[in-house]
Amino acid sequence: MDEHNDEHERQDDGPVPDGRTFRTWVNDELIETPATIAGIREALPAGRRAEFTKIIEGTPARDMPLVMLTWAKATRPEIEESIRQAHDRVEALAQEAETQLIMGEDPDVVADRFHTGVREGL
Repeated sequence: MDEHNDEHERQDDGPVPDGRTFRTWVNDELIETPATIAGIREALPAGRRAEFTKIIEGTPARDMPLVMLTWAKATRPEIEESIRQAHDRVEALAQEAETQLIMGEDPDVVADRFHTGVREGL
C-alpha cells in the first residue's frame, strides 16, 4: 500500500457508510456527498435541479453509478477544485518530463522523477 493510502487508513473514517452517501478525501479531509437521487437533487443549487432530473430520468441503469457520482461531486465544489488542481499538477510534471526527454536525459531517470513527483504531490 502506498503512503497516501496508509495515511488515510490511519484516519478515522467514522461509521461504515450505509450506501446513502459517497465518501472521498479532499486535502486530507473526509468529504461526504449524497448518494441517492433525492439527496443529490436536494443538495444541488435550485437552478440545476431540473437539469439533474432530466438527465437522471434518461440515464440507463448501467450508467447510473457514474452519472450519480458526477452529480454528487457537483454538490461539493471543493471536490472538483481538488481534482482540477491534481490534474494541473500532473500535467505540469508531464510537460517537465517531456522537456527533459527532448533535452536528452535518460528516460528511466525522467520516469522515476515523474513518478516520484506524482506520488509525493510535487
